[in-house]
Amino acid sequence: MFSKMMRCLFACWTFPAILLAGVDSGSILLYNDSTFILTAIVQAADGTYLGQYTIQPGQQKNVTQNLFPTPILRPGTPQVSLTPYTVIWQCASGGHYCSCIGVSPGSLVRASDCPGAHFCKPKKKESQETPSSTLEKKK
Repeated sequence: MFSKMMRCLFACWTFPAILLAGVDSGSILLYNDSTFILTAIVQAADGTYLGQYTIQPGQQKNVTQNLFPTPILRPGTPQVSLTPYTVIWQCASGGHYCSCIGVSPGSLVRASDCPGAHFCKPKKKESQETPSSTLEKKK
């Protein structure tokens, strides 16, 4: 009877610990629900660049950051948190689509939910003329 109770207590204490083992990873799900090709730029709470991801319309990308403390000590730098994240959505043409601030780990970040213009200007069409034909026009 004592061994059954010990097994039950062991299971009751280890099961929550297993669930909490993944708490130190700060993952967010980026979802491009627009009709434009967008680049999502992810920044930490202090503005540190964490990465950028080009996402096609209707596609998603799971971004995971390791939130374990690092043993690197730099004198004069404060201990700051990576979270909450900032996600900046940019158009393929370079314009600003929208931005989400205060993104918590585990969040779904949809481009249409962030405040911003929600429009991308089309890319300028390059001239189909050859370089020699443009020289003849200048004369």
